[in-house]
This record gives sequence, C-alpha cells and structure tokens, in this order.
Amino acid sequence: MRCLSTLSNLRYLGIAFSVVALFLVASCSRAPSQEDMEYLEQQRQATLAAEVKVTELQAEKAQLERKLAERQATKKALEAKLAATQNNLANQAK
Repeated sequence: MRCLSTLSNLRYLGIAFSVVALFLVASCSRAPSQEDMEYLEQQRQATLAAEVKVTELQAEKAQLERKLAERQATKKALEAKLAATQNNLANQAK
C-alpha cells in the first residue's frame, strides 16, 4: 500500500514536471521578433538621448555654479567696500 502511494506521488510529480517543462519550452523562441528588436532599438535611442541630455544639463549646472560663485565673490567684495566707506564716513563725522 505504501509503495502504491509513493508511485502515485511520483506519477503526479512527473505530470507536474512535464506540464511546467511544456510551458517553458512553448514560451521560449529561438530569436526575438522584429517588434522586439524595434522596441529595443527605440529604447536604446531613448537612453542615448537621455544620456546626452544629462551631460548637457550637468555642463549647464557647472556653468551656473561658477557664475553664482563669481557673483557671491563680487557681492562680498562690494559689501566689504561699503563697510569701509561707511567706516570712513563715520570717522570723518567725528
């Protein structure tokens, strides 16, 4: 009796394995379809365009950061000049 249930389990296991193998074999193809290749090419081109855009935006960001640093330095120099001028005016008033 125990031997019969083991054989039954093995038979069900074999059937289940056959069904899974059939689905795997049936769903696999030898080469991608033309639609798949076109889609992949479109994705590749979109990726390249995005990479170019990222590079351009990074260059623009670096340029704006340099301009900001220059303007901050100019502002600091002008504030120092203003403070010196105000100090000179205060000293003349005394």
